[in-house]
Amino acid sequence: MGVGIGVAPSAVADAGTTATCTHPGWSNKDAGVDHVRYELLEGAPVRTGPNEGCGVVGRPDWNFDVYLHCYAVNSAGNTWSHVRAYNRFDGREYSGWIYDRNLDKYGSTKAC
Repeated sequence: MGVGIGVAPSAVADAGTTATCTHPGWSNKDAGVDHVRYELLEGAPVRTGPNEGCGVVGRPDWNFDVYLHCYAVNSAGNTWSHVRAYNRFDGREYSGWIYDRNLDKYGSTKAC
């Protein structure tokens, strides 16, 4: 996997959101879809919630497969997808929320 095609590098910084962190419920509604086709910008943060004020759980690189679960819209009106990013080479895994513009195809199509 590499850098997402057609996504501005500035997207890595996240969308403008509030400083608070929300934790909406999620489930794996996109199960069974070919999720690995999604690429993310190198260093894009996976967060504990769908806001830039939420803590970062990891920054997957091109070695990670990204599995989409569902999406949520935050208070700023931006969509974030709940994902599992898995590195099949060394077993590292991050689960959390990623800003959809940091994914080459903008993320999940199923609402949480």
